[in-house]
Amino acid sequence: MKSSFPLFFWLVNSIEAFVVGPHVQVLLPQSHVTKAREGIGKRRQVSVVWTHSTNVDTDQEGKDSGAQETDSSKCEETLKPDILQPFLPAMDPMYECRGPVGEGEFVVSRTGGPTEEELDNENILKIVQIQCSDLEVNTLVWKCLGYRFDPESESWNNDLVFPNWRERYPEPPDFIGMRRIYSKEVDEPSLRCNQSLVRSIPVENKQSLKPALKPLGFRGYQFAELTPNKTRRAQCANWLIYYRDNLYGYTVEELRERRLQRKLQEEQEQLRKAAEGGDIGEDEWKPPVKEVY
Repeated sequence: MKSSFPLFFWLVNSIEAFVVGPHVQVLLPQSHVTKAREGIGKRRQVSVVWTHSTNVDTDQEGKDSGAQETDSSKCEETLKPDILQPFLPAMDPMYECRGPVGEGEFVVSRTGGPTEEELDNENILKIVQIQCSDLEVNTLVWKCLGYRFDPESESWNNDLVFPNWRERYPEPPDFIGMRRIYSKEVDEPSLRCNQSLVRSIPVENKQSLKPALKPLGFRGYQFAELTPNKTRRAQCANWLIYYRDNLYGYTVEELRERRLQRKLQEEQEQLRKAAEGGDIGEDEWKPPVKEVY
């Protein structure tokens, strides 16, 4: 029997949530956690990164699913979200240029472009395991988007930023909410720019964290421990993996040419099926993608 759980959620107001195929990805601000738990939190394990399939086709899978839900319920009783206090150093307008970066185990440099070492899975794992600062996460994403730090002027320039992204964000935005103040007036810009980052990822790449980080031991977050900080870190980590595997090392012109070739191949395949009299089927609906380039 298949679950009636809806196939897709879309990003609505301040709720960050979507479902891709049988996998659910739920990103909830703290104010929405209680209501969400009443709806789906008690029925299935919900992870900010991934969950088990919602489709149950065999008795054995049903038994396994039941065991997982029981284990999940027990975990939720013990897990509590980290209540983060406002981070005063981030109140300084120059914090993004002068705050400590790359002084611990997390590999990142404020200057230069992104490196392979900064983008390897072991380093990205530190993002979701909270083994680096919010500023370090932001700094790595900024560099991948094309922002470059000028030590002399102590500022970030956007000369190399992907054109579509630069048009909307000429200055590097705070994807995490470094000040950790979650009132709408203060936090909404961070929420919106994080959502923009998510929307730039094609559907087929929205679940990149699972194959990349599960072999290293990361199994996602339990629903009971979700916080805006953790969900946004997971989104940034997912985007970094997408960037590394699909955008890193290519010019904007090359990326646009690849996109054009993919579109032409899809159109040719549709024409071929139509010419052969085959069932081309209905086009599968996909969330709109606003690519950074």
